[in-house]
Amino acid sequence: MLPHSFYGRAVLILIVPIIVIQIVLSVVFIQRHYERVTAQMTTNVLHDLRFVLVRMDASPAPQAVLDDLSDLLNMLQIRIEITDLEGLPFLVDRIERLDLAGREIVRTLRAEMDRPLVVDLQRRSGAVELWLTSVHGVLQVSMPRRIVTSTNPHQLLVIVFLASALMALIAFQFLRLQVRPIRRLGAAAEAYGRGERVPLRAAGAREIRAAAHAFIDMRNRIERQRLQHKVMLSGVSHDMRTPLTRMRLILSMMEEGEDRAALEIEISDLETRLNSFLDYTRGHVTEEEQVVAPRDLVRDLVDRYQNAGTPITFAPVASAPEHVLLQPGQVERALDNLISNALRHGAQVRISLGVQGKSLEFSVEDDGPSIPEADRARACEPFVRLDEARNFERGGVGLGLAIAAEAARSHGGAFVLDDSPALGGLRARLRVPLKVQSR
Repeated sequence: MLPHSFYGRAVLILIVPIIVIQIVLSVVFIQRHYERVTAQMTTNVLHDLRFVLVRMDASPAPQAVLDDLSDLLNMLQIRIEITDLEGLPFLVDRIERLDLAGREIVRTLRAEMDRPLVVDLQRRSGAVELWLTSVHGVLQVSMPRRIVTSTNPHQLLVIVFLASALMALIAFQFLRLQVRPIRRLGAAAEAYGRGERVPLRAAGAREIRAAAHAFIDMRNRIERQRLQHKVMLSGVSHDMRTPLTRMRLILSMMEEGEDRAALEIEISDLETRLNSFLDYTRGHVTEEEQVVAPRDLVRDLVDRYQNAGTPITFAPVASAPEHVLLQPGQVERALDNLISNALRHGAQVRISLGVQGKSLEFSVEDDGPSIPEADRARACEPFVRLDEARNFERGGVGLGLAIAAEAARSHGGAFVLDDSPALGGLRARLRVPLKVQSR
């Protein structure tokens, strides 16, 4: 139930204490205000009212007492009238359901005086009316509510809530500025995983700057290693192909025989293994993305195989985009190896091109034996051959699927193996992020 993003969790850490403080403050304020302040003010008024009532009970002429104390009653803002039980409009206390201060007023009146019959806080707005018993009958007492409780008691809570909301907004803005460098660092790391180099400047807090500097240093070291890797590949390709060429030249001058045929097979085997190894290692060298027509890229590859007489078909989907951004060398090497594997194990091969969600999908299917689901992940590892008993011509060197998987990783995509619904064999799907570009 917790937020998954760092910003969401930071906001939660900020909001929870504010809410807890507001709840505690509200409870304490309401308790102290409605219970203590209201009770104290009501008790003070009752002292004055009790003085008047004692004088009236002791006098045979209660109205004369009221006339004599009229100045005092006016000063206290208390009005007392002599009535009877028939003048009572109701026989139960009347109070609003959410009137917390009113409940405290009634509670205090009932606790401090044994005279009240009924208390009314609804009939007249802003007034407290109560009916009391006396030796001369029923007395109706009216007084302003402001003398028994403070006015606008919610103002403090409103001010506190508004101040908290303002401070929370300021904190959110400050937090957003602190999270922005983390998001930029994450975006740069994610883009670099797809083979893109996004400019990154160290900013933010000291720890975030340190992480950004560490990422920039790591990226620079990887770039230097890739450059050295590329130079090494060029040297290996030249140094190993030169002796192979000399060996073929020597063989061409030898007489026909079993030894020559065996050596030619071994040299051809070595050249094939060398080419497969170089294809795999080239997949680790980042290639610049280019605007490519995926239909033409696959069509050219299919034409080369069809011209050699291989049974292969191409079925592009109408929704496939005309031009996309991708690394054409990586994709072409991956598809070439997938087609070679399919032709090695099946008699029919079908290639399709389409769109799956936000990805461009290249699919290669064959009618040969599929790979068990438990072995598919291991089959994508380099130099893994599931059937060690098969010869080289049949099983390859175990780099075809690894080259395709590396091409998918370099694009930030995915490589999936499953069963072919059309041909019944293996289906290899190469997915790369769909970046549509207008040419």
